[in-house]
Amino acid sequence: MKLSRQAKNAILIGAMCSVAYLAVYISRNMLGAITPAMIEAGYTEEFIGKISSFYLIFYAIGQLINGALGDKIKAKYMVCIGLCGSGLMSFTFLYNVSTPLAAMISYGFAGFFLSMIYGPMTKMISENTELIYATRCSLGYTFASFLGSPSAGLLAATFIWQVAFGFSSTILIVMSIICFVYFSFLEKRRIITYGQFKKEEGAK
Repeated sequence: MKLSRQAKNAILIGAMCSVAYLAVYISRNMLGAITPAMIEAGYTEEFIGKISSFYLIFYAIGQLINGALGDKIKAKYMVCIGLCGSGLMSFTFLYNVSTPLAAMISYGFAGFFLSMIYGPMTKMISENTELIYATRCSLGYTFASFLGSPSAGLLAATFIWQVAFGFSSTILIVMSIICFVYFSFLEKRRIITYGQFKKEEGAK
């Protein structure tokens, strides 16, 4: 059966968003995956728990702030900044892991940047696909989130914990670059447009 143009466009957008979301969930699950190895290395459960708490607090704050920013900044920029920022902050955490406060703040900001991704991605899909395809794209998100935990566990089981964590951080930065190039290409082909910015341009 031949796919309609709308269906093809939805696949082009949804597939990349799902892959990027897989990178997000690998990162989100990595701390839990490497916790046993960190404890063996001498880090306490209390310390790891505090790191996780900082992450959740910063993530919640980020949702409030980034929710407002999402109406003023293009989804492409929000997603790419979120991916890259979280990757860089995760590397900063790894570098500062022996300094408790610096490590907690670094990982907290990793959570802040990750909170920039889901909303803008969902908005991008809803503005550029029909409802039936937007719903199916959301299933891609769900599938990606399910794969995130076992993928993080596989990395943690394969490499020493520093390498596994660094690898998940690298994935975020690489995905940021790929998403920027890919979404820019779809913009040029008019497969992706941004509702509020389109109205502003039309008004001018």
